Amino acid sequence: MALVTIDTSAVAENDRLDFWRSTVCDNFVALDVTPTPGGLVTGRVTAANVADTHLRRISSVPHTFVRTEGQVRRADEDYLQIALARRGRTLVVQDGREAVIGPGEFVLYDSSRPFTFATSDSFEYSVCLHPKRDLPLSAAEMAASTAITFDGRRGVGALLPPLLSSLDRAVADELPEAGEAALARTIGDLFVALVRSRVPDGAPNLHLVRARAYITAHLGDPDLDPARVAAACAISVSYLHKIFADADESVAGSIREQRLQGAWADLRTPHLSIGAIGARWGMPDPATFSRAFRSRFGCSPREHRQAQI
Repeated sequence: MALVTIDTSAVAENDRLDFWRSTVCDNFVALDVTPTPGGLVTGRVTAANVADTHLRRISSVPHTFVRTEGQVRRADEDYLQIALARRGRTLVVQDGREAVIGPGEFVLYDSSRPFTFATSDSFEYSVCLHPKRDLPLSAAEMAASTAITFDGRRGVGALLPPLLSSLDRAVADELPEAGEAALARTIGDLFVALVRSRVPDGAPNLHLVRARAYITAHLGDPDLDPARVAAACAISVSYLHKIFADADESVAGSIREQRLQGAWADLRTPHLSIGAIGARWGMPDPATFSRAFRSRFGCSPREHRQAQI
């Protein structure tokens, strides 16, 4: 986990702006990087990687950072990210929401959709970029958690600042590949806890609650489908699809996601065979299970299990 530090003070003043923009885009994701006009650009980035998870620290003068729709389309980065404010105040905009973070507060944001960071003064962030393919979270869960202020001093949010600080101290140590993979999983588990710590706003649709409960209780049934869920809830299939669409989900997608998340967790323990795990979660055909798992997580069930050893 080699630590790399990049500082604009090492570059001639006339070259600093271009150098700084390249540094930010190379170490984070492609962005429009716009310092406040009128002053000399100064900035510093420290970077380390833990397996495929990227840890960054950035400080500079006031800026606006914009991830555009065009940059999203052209890029292959697909990260869920955390930015923890160490200094300064920042407005963060994504998914139709706005959040303001100050020291000790943080936000989640997604590289696969446009976002804006606008700082009001000089700033410093700790940033963690975690591959979305390694997170057993639905697209709806991730989209519901962006651009919301988390307090890094209370609740589950209080776990983040000490973890990032300890990682800052640990990056100089050389870890074997298995150790890095285990550490990256720990970071991923915190992302999941943060996303799922949010309480949805508003009263839930009771039909949706019942449908979700029925799905959860019958995930092991390979014949589970929208028609069976609708019949169990005494509603039409079309209405079932509507209430899931209103929640930015699909019925089939919810069934598939929960099955794969359950399989992901079970593969961490060796006492069940891979085939038995697939069958337990309603996917008795090994080839179908393997294809669905690889499509969701970017690796086969066997590769995921071997990574836990």
